[in-house]
Amino acid sequence: MKIIENSLRFVLLAVPPIVFAGCASTNPGPAFNDVDKTVLTRLGQSVQWQNTNGVAQTVATLLQTNLIAQSAVTIALLNNKSLQAEFGEIGISQAELAQAARLHNIELFGSWRFPNRPPSAVDAEYSATADFLDLLTLPARKKIAAQNLEQTKQQVAGKVLQLAAETQAQFYDLQAKLELVKRLETIVAANDVAADFAQRQYDAGDITDLELHNQQAQAMQSHLDLMNAKAETLAQREQLNRLLGLSGDQINWQIADELPSLPDKELPLENLELLAVNQRLDLAAARNQIEAIATALRLEKKVRFIPVAALGVDTERTPDGQRVTGPTLDLEIPIFDQGQPAVAKLVAEFQQAKDNYDALEVNIRSEVREARNALLAAREAVEFSENNLLPSQQTILKETLLQYNAMQKNSFDLAFAKEREQNAEQSSIEALRDYWIARVELERAVGGRLINETNTFERSTP
Repeated sequence: MKIIENSLRFVLLAVPPIVFAGCASTNPGPAFNDVDKTVLTRLGQSVQWQNTNGVAQTVATLLQTNLIAQSAVTIALLNNKSLQAEFGEIGISQAELAQAARLHNIELFGSWRFPNRPPSAVDAEYSATADFLDLLTLPARKKIAAQNLEQTKQQVAGKVLQLAAETQAQFYDLQAKLELVKRLETIVAANDVAADFAQRQYDAGDITDLELHNQQAQAMQSHLDLMNAKAETLAQREQLNRLLGLSGDQINWQIADELPSLPDKELPLENLELLAVNQRLDLAAARNQIEAIATALRLEKKVRFIPVAALGVDTERTPDGQRVTGPTLDLEIPIFDQGQPAVAKLVAEFQQAKDNYDALEVNIRSEVREARNALLAAREAVEFSENNLLPSQQTILKETLLQYNAMQKNSFDLAFAKEREQNAEQSSIEALRDYWIARVELERAVGGRLINETNTFERSTP
């Protein structure tokens, strides 16, 4: 045993103490805190990993209120199970960094040979070896793993922003459907009254069969429209439940069932492409991928002609009691494989990563322009609908009803006016929904909020 201890001491003294001091931690907490800070800056909300009772209490408290878009996002970021699983990528990447910052373990070897005739002492041999190339490449390996960790943090933060955008879009869509259901319920009640009145008119001989059937068909169609709208609302709630990570009694939440009004001022829309290029997390992750591949390529080019070397010490005690001790060197000579395939692969990966980055930047700029145009078009549609189309159709319906009561218009004219007014109301709701979804999409395309909004839910932390 003393021989082995001496051998180990010899190898360990050859390893600089700085290697042990530079070992990275396996704790993913600091890396996750970086993700949380990024999300807070871009979204104004915090995220939590490995849910605690405090998170459950926060979610329960929010579910007791009428949900708005911001509170729904808060619940999703705290409670979505797929997002929690995504956070595991940070722990994996942190562990890979910790592994890259460590040397391979020292290899020990021992053999014992027994003679078949005197002297009968055992011929014992011990050796300890360490990979010398492993020590030389340690800084570069650690740098590559650190770049990969940065890429992982950016990708995970991007998934958080994507979840927030999807939650808001689904929420606004649900609000629009609920508002449409309320309008349809009113229309159904009015059409039922009109159908009953038409039946009495028909019984009195005041209207024809065709007019009666038209009024009854309109009433039945409005019932069918209401059924379909309610079914779509239930499906939309379940889609939102999945994003919020809710089940059981949690799904009985209530919602503010009217879309927010069109804001007086529009988002700042200057220099959006440059802003997106500077802060989009997927583009930043693509940059880190390029840097990591470049570092790996430089490392491969430097070590391709360096033989794999294992340094160590070997000691042997012969049967006659003599001890022989000395260094060992195992070399893998790069004769047949000089690293050309590995270098060629990294060169191809580097060019591929650059091309992907360029394509992503082009696409991001296009997404921003598309989202900006959609927002402006949606705002214009809302303003036109609310200021022109809807008031006009409401006036037509009012005048038609007056003339109908004066026996100057028939029931078919009145039904047609009601249908057009109903379509105008539905168009107005859908236009407002499209505006808010376009607003969410623009902020997603840019990579973060365009204005600093304060909301009681945004800064709440469990």
